[in-house]
Amino acid sequence: MDEMKTQEGQELPPRVQTFMQRLYRDPRYLLIGKVDRFGRELIAFIEGCTILSATGEVRGQALMNNEYCLTGRPDGQRPYGRESLLDYHLSSPRGEEAALDEEELTALRDESWQYYVRRNFAFLLGNFAQARDDAEHNLGIWNLIEQSKVSDAAKWNYGKWWPWIERDRAVAQALWNLQEGETEHAATELYRAERSIDQFGERHAEQYAQEEGGGESLCAQMRQHIGTLVELLREEQQLPISLEEKLDEASARGDVEEVERLRAEMIRRAVAEDG
Repeated sequence: MDEMKTQEGQELPPRVQTFMQRLYRDPRYLLIGKVDRFGRELIAFIEGCTILSATGEVRGQALMNNEYCLTGRPDGQRPYGRESLLDYHLSSPRGEEAALDEEELTALRDESWQYYVRRNFAFLLGNFAQARDDAEHNLGIWNLIEQSKVSDAAKWNYGKWWPWIERDRAVAQALWNLQEGETEHAATELYRAERSIDQFGERHAEQYAQEEGGGESLCAQMRQHIGTLVELLREEQQLPISLEEKLDEASARGDVEEVERLRAEMIRRAVAEDG
């Protein structure tokens, strides 16, 4: 397995690599007891998963390429002739306000699980664009279910995982930004994700408390993971403090002059990028 890399093909610093491998462990632990859920026809894929490990056997990636599609749906199926179930539901006349039944919800959750496993592989292989795209797919499923005519319990059954998906999307996007030398964009992505996950946790604190018996919420865990990565990247790769974070800090201090300066700088940069 290739090492995880960032700017100009350079490897991620060892401490960052170690942290990433802790977050995105060998996906095979997810597969125990899942064979029946996926069906015996996918046993070749499951056997392939058990070979690729975080310590890295190159043949694991070859098996992944052979048994697990890297584009479209991971299992290679085209439900209803579409690239994915999400694509089918979004393109159907019912749209996002569909009244999804239990069978459709289960099928969507199974599809999201496939994309989750593949993005786990993508992180381990340093393919951050793939990891980002697969996380965005599952955020699309989250939005579809959230907007659909289903019970609150059905929405929460999937919706509670939003912080995990958003963490993965933001981390993948930020590491891709670092590959492109866009350190400010990387810092902004991670800060926005931290803030969004905090806000999600505040809105759903009561539900998480009931779900987890009053223990540490999933939001707190995901927020902590991003915060740790930010600290490591600042120490190892000079990740800057984003303008948005500086703006929020200035607002909290009541520093009106600094707030105006930062807002002007953000506008200037946005205009420069558009131009």
